[in-house]
Amino acid sequence: MNTSSHKGTEFSKFKEYYIRECNECGVCYENCYAYKITKYPIHKTLKNLFQNKLDKKNVKKIKKFLNSCIYCKSCQKSCINGLDLTERLTTIRFELFKLNRKYTWLPYKIPSIFARFINGKRIAHALMNLNNYLIPKINRQKYDEYRTPKTRDIVFFSGCGIQMLENQYFTLLDIFNKLNLNFGLIEGLFDKSVCCGAVSFGLGKFEHGLYLLKNLVDEVKRFNTKKVMVYCATCYYGLKKLAPQFIEDYDLEIIYAADYIAEILKKEEYKKHLNIPKAKSQLITIHDSCHLAHSGDVSSIRKLFSVLPNVTISEMKHHKENSFCDLYCIIRELNNPLNLIVKKDVLPIIDEAVESKANVLCSLCPNCHAVLTIFGDGFTSALGLTNKRIPVKNWVSILGEYLGIRMKDMLTYRLSHFITIPFKESGLWYLIQILKAFVRGYIGLKKPKKKKKMKN
Repeated sequence: MNTSSHKGTEFSKFKEYYIRECNECGVCYENCYAYKITKYPIHKTLKNLFQNKLDKKNVKKIKKFLNSCIYCKSCQKSCINGLDLTERLTTIRFELFKLNRKYTWLPYKIPSIFARFINGKRIAHALMNLNNYLIPKINRQKYDEYRTPKTRDIVFFSGCGIQMLENQYFTLLDIFNKLNLNFGLIEGLFDKSVCCGAVSFGLGKFEHGLYLLKNLVDEVKRFNTKKVMVYCATCYYGLKKLAPQFIEDYDLEIIYAADYIAEILKKEEYKKHLNIPKAKSQLITIHDSCHLAHSGDVSSIRKLFSVLPNVTISEMKHHKENSFCDLYCIIRELNNPLNLIVKKDVLPIIDEAVESKANVLCSLCPNCHAVLTIFGDGFTSALGLTNKRIPVKNWVSILGEYLGIRMKDMLTYRLSHFITIPFKESGLWYLIQILKAFVRGYIGLKKPKKKKKMKN
């Protein structure tokens, strides 16, 4: 499939808007990390790139600039014309992909030889196997009725990442059950090749990203609803901001799960679920996901917490649209990877969370939760060898406690318990599943094994 030949895959809306509104003043790059590294005035070349008029000698310079970006978002915050630059990075990567179909994005501190290993189809097969190994089909059977395609009020698209944090996954589904939601369930890269495609698009793997996205839209239609609820911030960004650029007549309503649940809990008949005797007062600070903020949602989680009894929010210095990107804080340290093990201040998010005087740091996304948990206070604290300055909890776990649904944070537990009884709760077991998924999915390009039906 030639992606560039399909209507709606050219970022045409964004490119026309950018060409029309940008006056190439360069203010957006005054505090740009990539500009400081490369000294390349990319703002002078983007219009030509978007109009297919770029001198090819600039392509390498654009690649270097792009790979030096640490997603600090200073360009977006400083535009004097108020341009929404949310889609700029993905649009540039798409243009580079059209010029060279082998193009893939990598941070500049990672050797380019690794680019040949970033294959969308192989990564998807590896994820599909991993999600099967981590949550076998027998453990999912409790929710089979929700997977059956029939008319529903809303479809919950789980995404791929939450399945790697199984306690969050099952807690959220149990919350839906407790609130008697009439929902359909579609799981990302579990038994079908469905995904929001955002990661593939971000890497420049547009053909496979579009294939996964179209499969997802087809699956949603089987439930006779246009309402899609998502938990993953990256899925929210992919379906809210990117998908309309790729698919004609795209009319799905994308809702972040915290927003949907907050509206339900406001209703009088549901408040009984929150009447917990002597609920502890909690002072919570929030790490806003970049993808949620870029997609215009910084209010959902705050709306949800306003419904919960005895919860107060203490904002960090950088919050909402100005939040730090935790992943790019990690990328910034790749000059000396040893820092990720020995340094305690890799993520300034933790410092600001402590300064907020909150007793809990709330994450909104599986990726953010993993990064904050593993690297937040240094790797030694993740292993349980040193104390954490502030505990990291996902909003699903916090809400679950108020609704009487409590599950062990398995990521935290596995990090500090390399070998345990039962073995399936250990860090070693988790690593073995990752290795199996890599061998079977990425190397072997095989889908998960189908379980044989038991004979009566």
